[in-house]
Amino acid sequence: MFETRWAEAQWLREVMSGIREGRRSAAPRDGDAFFAERVLSRRDLVHRRLTDGFQCFGEEIGGRYRTPFTETGLRSNNSHVLRRIVQLTPRTPSLMSGRTKEIMTKGDSKLLSLDNPWIVMNGKVRGVFRIDLDVTFPSWDALRYEIEQLRLPCLPHIIVAFELPDGRIERPHVIYLLPYQSSVWFDPSDPRCRRDIMSLWRGVHAGITKEFLSLGADPGALSNAMRIKNPLSPFWTYRTWNETIFPDLAEWAGWVDTTTSRTTMIRESAAALSGMERKASNVLFTTLQDWSFALLREMHRQDDPIYAQSIASKDRDCLAEVLFKALVGRASMVVDNPRQAQAILYRVTTYAADHWDPSRVARDVSRDRGACAPDVEGVAGTARRQAIGGRYAAALRASRAVETIRSAVRAALAEGAHITKTEIARRSGLSRPTVLKHWDAVEPLITAGTGEV
Repeated sequence: MFETRWAEAQWLREVMSGIREGRRSAAPRDGDAFFAERVLSRRDLVHRRLTDGFQCFGEEIGGRYRTPFTETGLRSNNSHVLRRIVQLTPRTPSLMSGRTKEIMTKGDSKLLSLDNPWIVMNGKVRGVFRIDLDVTFPSWDALRYEIEQLRLPCLPHIIVAFELPDGRIERPHVIYLLPYQSSVWFDPSDPRCRRDIMSLWRGVHAGITKEFLSLGADPGALSNAMRIKNPLSPFWTYRTWNETIFPDLAEWAGWVDTTTSRTTMIRESAAALSGMERKASNVLFTTLQDWSFALLREMHRQDDPIYAQSIASKDRDCLAEVLFKALVGRASMVVDNPRQAQAILYRVTTYAADHWDPSRVARDVSRDRGACAPDVEGVAGTARRQAIGGRYAAALRASRAVETIRSAVRAALAEGAHITKTEIARRSGLSRPTVLKHWDAVEPLITAGTGEV
């Protein structure tokens, strides 16, 4: 079905292109010359891309310099799963792509944008699961063997990575596709969108990631699920190991744990990456997490320029890198094996950068944290402890309401105003039932007429 619709769209595009070229243009207006030149320039670039191929003149991509090369043709012609990538990306006005994973921009040609090494898939109609493996594998065959040992219904549809000159595969992205026309409508702002299906999609994605933890999967990548290494880009090497089996959400839910906690996964991933025992890894993870958040609070208060730029541009990767560089020396000194500490710190800083909320830096002093701790000491059961806390909070609200009413009464007496319950409710900003409830507490103040109880 997908291939039929693809062929129909291609045919329609060619027909409409011929109609547009034969149509008489309207009379030019002031300022049209700029846009006309832009369109002609884009058409020329697209034409050259199709006839001459993609040309790299030498540049750094993903931290590695790429020597000049040329790749002819379009990769989407090689496989229908690659054509699905084209289908699952947004239209040109919304398509985000970039030469680096930190900076994404919009282009005016989808064909040219799909040459960039990183792209953002359609976030409102999600049909892709991406798992980011943070390790280097000896070869493609070694990677395939490792994936075949996992308890999963099928091989990935696409694997995309940088292939080193010696054949090693560096930090691959594993890509699974949902069946055609089975993508998930994912728009939390639209009340018509089903929250249970969105939650299932998240659970399946987390569950697949959990299965790949033993191969170095990065749970932090779940926070930016739609940004992938683009298999259509000539800068990467790819493999298509599965072109026939496409499990849907219900099938995936039968294979993976959809209730997986991302925080738990990050701790498991840190332990696997470092090779430490789980208990020791958790202790070190918690310590490094405290250091990371303390450093973030300090940078926020000092208005650190790199921190401010990272927050403004929403570049969490840059923020994680700043944290890692600042803490790596200190972390390497707390254990006998510095490499283990660095491996855990890598996961911790990614977690901290993703979960950091600058708006919550300043502590809300109006909240009385732990005020009734002595009252609940020794009390068993969450419900009973919460009941004690609830009664304490209710009493605190009542005392604040009484004080607010007293302030309103004093102000009214000072002005010589006629005091009624309605007038005090208006002045205090409280509801009339609340004023009525606490009227007995302020009545002596009114009777005395002096402003004192």
